[in-house]
Amino acid sequence: MSKKKATDVFTPGTFPRYTYVSNEESRLEGLLSDALETPGQVVSLSGPSKSGKTVLVEKVVGLDNLITITGAGLVEPLDVWDRVLDWMRTPNQVTLTDTSIGSIKIGVGGKAAMGIPLVAKGEINATGEAAYSSTTARSETRHRGGLQQVQKDIANSDFVILIDDFHYMPRNIQEEVAKQLKEAVRLGIKICTAAVRHRGDDVVRANPELRGRVTTVDLNYWNTANLKNIAELGFDALNISIDRTSLNEFASEAAGSPQLMQAICLNVCFELGIRHERDTKTDLTLSIDQRKAILQRTALTADFRSLVEILDGGPRTRGTERKTYKFKDGGEGDAYRCILKAVSANPPLLSFGYNDILDRVHAICDKEAPVGSSIIGSCQQMDKLAREKFPNERTIDWDDQKSVLDIPDPYLVFYLRWSDHLSDVF
Repeated sequence: MSKKKATDVFTPGTFPRYTYVSNEESRLEGLLSDALETPGQVVSLSGPSKSGKTVLVEKVVGLDNLITITGAGLVEPLDVWDRVLDWMRTPNQVTLTDTSIGSIKIGVGGKAAMGIPLVAKGEINATGEAAYSSTTARSETRHRGGLQQVQKDIANSDFVILIDDFHYMPRNIQEEVAKQLKEAVRLGIKICTAAVRHRGDDVVRANPELRGRVTTVDLNYWNTANLKNIAELGFDALNISIDRTSLNEFASEAAGSPQLMQAICLNVCFELGIRHERDTKTDLTLSIDQRKAILQRTALTADFRSLVEILDGGPRTRGTERKTYKFKDGGEGDAYRCILKAVSANPPLLSFGYNDILDRVHAICDKEAPVGSSIIGSCQQMDKLAREKFPNERTIDWDDQKSVLDIPDPYLVFYLRWSDHLSDVF
């Protein structure tokens, strides 16, 4: 029997075969399963980014029955069904041919028979009659049928459509898609949407008529016990034991993200040269320098240098010098740098309410700190800059209605905390 590989055990980007952790306390698997089995309900799955929403659906539904599409890049409401049909490998159009065959009997004789194919072949019966067949073909091209075709193919089946990152759709597209989702579940199609927590009610906000027809399943940030469980299961599969102090630090730095915890554990293996399952049980105690090297190595999995430089610089201004503030660590910077330093401060988090940001900014500033209106304006500008400069990514998101700054990718926070580039920025 071949030994397990470290890359098979710790899998940041795929289903965790050896390290799947069920959250028994919140009974998420049962809640999701019951919600999907309830007719006429859209299931809204919400939680922090990289918190295991997709993995949870994969576990409950099964990979073979899950049709996953993403809200990112949708420009037309009908794109939802086109992407589902793409998953089914349904052609954009098909040509149908209708063929009809007719036959007649004719009396023939002599030279006249030579002009008729069947007669010329000697197919004349005893009465001097010949059977003559004719074929008529009619073709018709049909295009995809959208929702109606999806209904025909998967309604009332075990298939589930997961619309991941529903909140990435433009608001006007969300409204039209929400109307179609209402009709889809009425027709027996199982629908699940996934979004970050503070956008988890976007599907209802887009179409208030869905209220009462949406079942919400909320994921929270993972607690340190469950994150450490990932590590313990994985290292045990490799016949390794890591000291508790290291596991506690790694779980804290994962910021509630099981995917980031998987990445940290995998880099523990890389840094220590653990490529395969050990033959005998091995106990390891990591030094402070080793832990630092592991976390810095994990930060190399995503380089946000360009984004951080743009966010730190803020929008271009003419003739107006920005106000700078003194930091307790001896540095200084404007409101944009204050926000980045606040995001990178302890404890690591992925979502910040207005009061959270304000408290963190005051904590890092020596005396004077930016006022609330300056913080809000800077968050708005940072959101705008990120979308303009990196339109294909979702790395920072400011919700004006709820005054929440969300970092959809936990690797950005991790990068701010552990990348060598931090000293260049701050």
